[in-house]
Amino acid sequence: MSPTSDDHLVPEPERSLAEINADIRCLFARAEGRLSDAERIRHAALLGEWASAIRASVVPAA
Repeated sequence: MSPTSDDHLVPEPERSLAEINADIRCLFARAEGRLSDAERIRHAALLGEWASAIRASVVPAA
């Protein structure tokens, strides 16, 4: 069975890349470049959210 266009749909991110990027920058600014364990966990979550937003913004080739 061949894939349909619905097979490649990625849900829309809840926040924009700019919003996520701003949160990442603020996290590092507050931590002065040295993240605590809790901040590392938050950073990892933000990176995951950022990666999802990037995937959602990619337009499939024809």
